[in-house]
Amino acid sequence: MTRPPTSALLSAVMAFGLWGIIPIYWKWIGHLGADVAVAQRVVWTMALTLPLLLLRGELGQWLRELRRADVLRTHSLAAVLLGVNWGTFVWAALHGHLVECSLGYFLNPLLNVVIGYLLLGERLSRGQRVSVALASCGVLLQMLAVGRPPWIALVLAFSFGFYGLVRRQSVQGPLTGLATESLVALPLAGGFLIWQSLHGRAVFGDGGGLDLALVLGLGVVTTVPLLGFAHAARKLPFSLLGLLQFLAPTGQFLLGVLAFGEALSPLSLVAFAFIWTAIAIFCMDLRRKR
Repeated sequence: MTRPPTSALLSAVMAFGLWGIIPIYWKWIGHLGADVAVAQRVVWTMALTLPLLLLRGELGQWLRELRRADVLRTHSLAAVLLGVNWGTFVWAALHGHLVECSLGYFLNPLLNVVIGYLLLGERLSRGQRVSVALASCGVLLQMLAVGRPPWIALVLAFSFGFYGLVRRQSVQGPLTGLATESLVALPLAGGFLIWQSLHGRAVFGDGGGLDLALVLGLGVVTTVPLLGFAHAARKLPFSLLGLLQFLAPTGQFLLGVLAFGEALSPLSLVAFAFIWTAIAIFCMDLRRKR
């Protein structure tokens, strides 16, 4: 087997590692509120993607693609799904539900398999069937453990899973697609921030240097891991990429339990054991196929 490029491996570790620890960032700006944080994220992601498009020589192509109605329709739907995902994740991270967030992102690759089977006509291997069955058992056990459906995990898994499905229909790459989604959401996000500001809300925090830097940095923490992931996805074997992506929910899980003291009952631990077993089988199946 050809050794994967070191740059691609480091890019994947950086991307998934950053997604794993990004809840710390949300805690830092939690006093802004989840709604303001997500709106600011849209604005400053747009502000960062434009110069990146220019530097990469993709600005002209992106502007031409914006004339296509199918591109705008696809990325409008993608922007809605991404907004639901971002808003749910930020709200959950700020309200002590980080462990449940990690459950959603552990489930996401397995849900992608189900989406491929139901909507794209892809066939499920025996290993994938076993993985999906074990993951379903884990979700049911978690429902019993917390006394309710794990709606945060399910919203995160389904919104990101269908976001990936919608993005498959687009001709745009990771950066141009993100720019289009940010552009579509910009009027709503900008209008919301202006409206909140006019009603006396501090949309830039206390106005100090730290709050301002954190708000401006939202574009960086959104775009940098995405570009790292895009580079890794082109260069790494799919089985290795599939294994590395579990760094993100693992980081979120450890942060929730060890750093932020979220409760984890014995039954919840058993539920996660089912999920982790499903993931192990899933990864072994990917490697076997490769």
